[in-house]
Amino acid sequence: MRVLHLNNSGFGHVIPSLSVVEELIRRGHEVTYVTAAGPVAKVAATGAKVLPYESRLPGIDLSTYNTADETAALTGIYLTESEEILRAVDNGYEGVPDVICYDLTVYHAARVLGRQWDVPVAQCLPVFASNGHFSLLEKMVEKMGRAELSHPELRSFFRRLTTLLDERGQADTDLEDFIGRTEDLNLVYFPRSFQFAGDTFDNRFVFVGPGLAADPTEWVPPDNGNPLLFVSLGTCVNRRPGFFRACVDAFHDQPWHVVLAVHEGVDRAELGPIPSNVEVHGWLPNLDVLAHTSVFLSHAGLGSMMGALSRGVPLVVVPSSPEDWVNARRVAELGLGRVIRDELPAPSRLRAAVLDVHRDRMTRQRVARMRTDIEESGGGVAGADALEAHAR
Repeated sequence: MRVLHLNNSGFGHVIPSLSVVEELIRRGHEVTYVTAAGPVAKVAATGAKVLPYESRLPGIDLSTYNTADETAALTGIYLTESEEILRAVDNGYEGVPDVICYDLTVYHAARVLGRQWDVPVAQCLPVFASNGHFSLLEKMVEKMGRAELSHPELRSFFRRLTTLLDERGQADTDLEDFIGRTEDLNLVYFPRSFQFAGDTFDNRFVFVGPGLAADPTEWVPPDNGNPLLFVSLGTCVNRRPGFFRACVDAFHDQPWHVVLAVHEGVDRAELGPIPSNVEVHGWLPNLDVLAHTSVFLSHAGLGSMMGALSRGVPLVVVPSSPEDWVNARRVAELGLGRVIRDELPAPSRLRAAVLDVHRDRMTRQRVARMRTDIEESGGGVAGADALEAHAR
């Protein structure tokens, strides 16, 4: 079976898919993966053939896209990603795949190619799935407001999408169906029990759990016997030196070991003096760190939280984007940790939340049950099974 996988250049979108890719390759299938920038090396490590494209996302500060007006611009940004993906496929992919997998952000490219080649397509979801009972967009609108269809960014998006379809010989496409359709197969990268209204999703949605691919990056755990706090704001929306500084201030005099993953978003000089019980890193093998972690403090990114829950680690989340707020709401509903509703909380508040969740036995029991749900979701094996059946 030949699989063509289309994705953007965000680690949080690529990494969840890698366990499925690894399983497909283990079974002898040919996988060509289209992505860009940082994730290219991680995809190549699975054995997939990587077809790179020119991505605009690494130069964009996604932390600035929070209101309805700001978020409207994302429609055009992701359409540009799809246009570049199509260019890469046109120039570098030979033959016709048996199935196309695609991240939801680049559906434009996948649906154009699916019709062009008359092959099945499958959507991959590292975010909450939506149906008639739950809509991620509607929940985000509650936080950010709604942009009118007459918004200049949306009008530009519709014009550009219409032009793209015309250029690809698909001018007869119904735009409403093209944008809003539900695929016959949707791989969801977390367990059904974490999904809002999970029981209402039919068999088109396969909840395979998070992709937990190994990371060769080395990290040596401390041997001081103290509880470990792991802090990460992900790889996209992490330009918050004040937040990391507050974490240092909160635990500099506590019997805790603190590991900060600041990635490329923060100049370490902005953090000030670093006490001996704090480590500051760029990239870290998250799962290795989480295996030694007592509490995980994050922005409520879904992939990051799934990694923590897969290791039985309770959460403290400080959401910033509209999507983060939806994720945080689910954490609160399921009792998997604490939510801090302040983007720059005082050190005392951070410390209180971490200590509270660390000693809460009921929270740990609920986290343990979610860990079991993740383990029973099937992971890469379940995803590969579903794709093989879909291709047939």
